[in-house]
Amino acid sequence: MNVAVVGGGLAGLTAAYRLAGAGAHVTVFEAGARWGGQVHTERAGRFVVEHGAEGYAAARTSVRELCINLGRAGRLVSQLTTRTFVLRDGAMVPASLHEAAELAGIQTDRADYGHGLTSLRGGMGELTEALLAALEGRSALRLDAPVAGLARSADGWTLTCAAGEAVAADAVVLATPAAVAARLLEPLTPSAAAVLQSFETLSSVSVSLSCSRRAVAHPLDGSGFVLPGSVEGTGLRACTFVSSKFPARAPRGRVLLRAFFRPGPALQLDRPDEQWVDGAVQWLWPALGVTTPPARAWVARWPHAIARYAPDHADCVARARAILEEETPGLELAGAAYCSAGVAGAIESAEEAVRRLLARGHTPIQRYGSGGSDVS
Repeated sequence: MNVAVVGGGLAGLTAAYRLAGAGAHVTVFEAGARWGGQVHTERAGRFVVEHGAEGYAAARTSVRELCINLGRAGRLVSQLTTRTFVLRDGAMVPASLHEAAELAGIQTDRADYGHGLTSLRGGMGELTEALLAALEGRSALRLDAPVAGLARSADGWTLTCAAGEAVAADAVVLATPAAVAARLLEPLTPSAAAVLQSFETLSSVSVSLSCSRRAVAHPLDGSGFVLPGSVEGTGLRACTFVSSKFPARAPRGRVLLRAFFRPGPALQLDRPDEQWVDGAVQWLWPALGVTTPPARAWVARWPHAIARYAPDHADCVARARAILEEETPGLELAGAAYCSAGVAGAIESAEEAVRRLLARGHTPIQRYGSGGSDVS
């Protein structure tokens, strides 16, 4: 049985891993030049720089279970501290995790508050690498392979690649942002596409900065700080003390900080890196008492990458899925846009999509076991 997974982010790779474990032949199509989606770790010397997700909510067991399945349990690391500050009138004031999350505009389950994040020793990119290693030889993995169209066929599905190639599949998992899924679905089911088009997203920019620990007056005795609303004209929302939050993120004697910005009409996403770095230094250096320029800097842009959940979001997702079940059987949606925010949301959505395909007989009638291997 052949299953096409469109999207090579964490949701798509997780779905492919579970499907391969159930005995399906899987082809993963990723439009970009790298795997992992919003999980993107850069290792620069002894720095571990997260350009995307820093970790997952420790209270969510789905990610830990996946890491155990992949043999990475011994690589999991918890936050060194969950203490968080709010920057008010130039002063750092201790804040609860609940307050910090709300001020930063993070939409998360209240059950996650107070538990902090869990990551992997070499960054969240280890999870992507483990999934790819598990899929090697068991699935076809295609980078730089955007899917331009979907069509129903007598035997299932036909995917048209941007280069004109047609690929047949018995079932499809769309593990893309909702807007991309809507574009692919619009010719097949305009009503489902309209629901997905209504989902709101925000863009984000993060700036990671390194300097000498001796140049920073603040004790950095917390995981970071948030602001009570982005600073007027800057879009600055929060800062993570990365080298205090997780172990082995920077060389001894160095500090790694990460500032988060929300671009807008007055703060264009594509403005030069230097301007983003200058903006971060302008606000972080006085707040933390830093006396030297940054020694290194990294900028990451995420256009329309953060899902925003309206009060009726769950109802909208259920409506879209009901339409798809009726009009396009054998096609499932996966990703944080359809479940909940973050790494756990992406994984849980992917695993639920696979369960639905298995239950409806669109893939081999097997259940994946805890190790992702074939189970009758």
